Amino acid sequence: MRDPEKQPDNPGFIRHSEATAAELFYDLFFVANLSTFTSDQEINDRHSLTDYIGFFSLLWLTWYQVSLYDVRFSTDSVFERFAKALHFGTMVGFAVIGPQWRPGQDHGDYYIYRAFGLILMVSRLTLAAQYGVTLWFTKKYNKTILPLLLVTGMSLIAALIYGALTAAFPRTRYDVLGREILQPSSVYIAWYVVGISETVVTVVGTHMIQRMSLLTLIILGEGIIVICKSISRIVKNDYLWTVPVVGQIIAAVLIIYFLYMLYFDRIQDEHFGSAKQQLWAVLHFPLHTVLVLVLQGVSLLIIWRQAVESLNTLEHEWVPALRWLNATDDALPPNTLFASYMASVPGVYPTAGDAYASYINDTCWDQVYDFIPKGVDASKEIKIVRDSWYNIQQGLNNYLADNENQTAWAQLDGGVNEVIAATFKTLFDTFSVTAPARAPTVTDNEVALWTRTIQKYYDIFDLVLTYAFVAGGLSLILTTLLGYISLPPKDRRIAVYARLLINTALGTALCLVSVVRFSQNNLYYYLGSAWIIPTICLTLFVCVVVNHATLPRRRPS
Repeated sequence: MRDPEKQPDNPGFIRHSEATAAELFYDLFFVANLSTFTSDQEINDRHSLTDYIGFFSLLWLTWYQVSLYDVRFSTDSVFERFAKALHFGTMVGFAVIGPQWRPGQDHGDYYIYRAFGLILMVSRLTLAAQYGVTLWFTKKYNKTILPLLLVTGMSLIAALIYGALTAAFPRTRYDVLGREILQPSSVYIAWYVVGISETVVTVVGTHMIQRMSLLTLIILGEGIIVICKSISRIVKNDYLWTVPVVGQIIAAVLIIYFLYMLYFDRIQDEHFGSAKQQLWAVLHFPLHTVLVLVLQGVSLLIIWRQAVESLNTLEHEWVPALRWLNATDDALPPNTLFASYMASVPGVYPTAGDAYASYINDTCWDQVYDFIPKGVDASKEIKIVRDSWYNIQQGLNNYLADNENQTAWAQLDGGVNEVIAATFKTLFDTFSVTAPARAPTVTDNEVALWTRTIQKYYDIFDLVLTYAFVAGGLSLILTTLLGYISLPPKDRRIAVYARLLINTALGTALCLVSVVRFSQNNLYYYLGSAWIIPTICLTLFVCVVVNHATLPRRRPS
């Protein structure tokens, strides 16, 4: 503090115009947690989506509370360094909990979530101690006593609630066989309520603008990382680069660049009022949430485009063979690889069943199994493909000998379905996309139809498309709202308001694209097209142009 005599009621705290080294070091823990959790948490159904949002919310709110203290009162002392070490420990706790984060599921033992509640409690107790020490050293300044008492009490109450909630989780129960009984719990929802309630603290006169803009930059950087990971998955599979896939990658990179421009072009360095600045800071919570989601969604949609390319190739190879099975005559489709296989009987293959089974098997290996990258275990699926060769060969030969032999047809149909289903699963496994564990499984007495398998993956990317467009539209709306809040008086013109209105309208339109999921035919057509990511990219591009374009002025006569 400096010259307290000049302000007898208000101490003059040292203000930093930029983030300190300790703050930047704390940010590294945030981005490490976010990157690790994003890699571990695959979003493949609505439960995993809400789990992802929930973890990110608690991580962001914890970062925000610590940053609120740092931008206002943090100094360099032994006590502050000890407190900062505890905050680092909290972030390590997030990293430990992340891989097992499934709060929406039923559990037999909630010890992980009790431990996490204690971690949050320690974080808030540390903040309460920091605010308490600040209050002690500024107690002779009348105007600081009540605000610091309130914020200290708020942190202390939050810590007590987090601690008390640990006892609210269900205790472990066992059945007569000694197995844990799965139990539901919604106690974790209170964590979000408490975390959001803590955000009502003023940030005027601080460098919170720089802190928020830096975190936005970090999140955009995380988006670059996840997109590069998607590209590396495609490269590891040795797939040929097609024009649609290259277009998706270019559009994805441009999305990050356009989001960067839409946000940072509206950043105002000067302060714009206590209430407005507080609202501006808090609105970064939903903004950062949707930014993470849209960038995660875009990275998965790149994978989807490459998967569509592979699926189209497989379809091109399989359709002639499948149509031939259902044809009323024995005519082979002309000018196809399948026809050349079947025409090689009895020269190369002794029977039609051998040729047909070999064609299906060779197609699977040529398109998928020969390109399985290291680290992907497809041994189960490979065994299915090899075992099904016999079922296809025997089934077709017996069926051709007697068209009324339904047992032979069932053997043939089952073998083909198992091969196709296993190949589809392996294809998506190579891209690190797995069907959710909650998806209904096929019973032992039911044929694993390939349509059921591919439908699981369609459902995944139906969800990805939905949240990517909703998050993309909301990110556009929120950046527009932040720009409006921070708009200086000199820029409050009709033209500026018109630009903000156009941005909001386009953001709303982007959100509404997600309603395509309610029409199955339109959804499948859109998922099969190469315009999913470019739609978001072009919308953001139009907004960037609108924000910077000016109408030509008339020259004076």
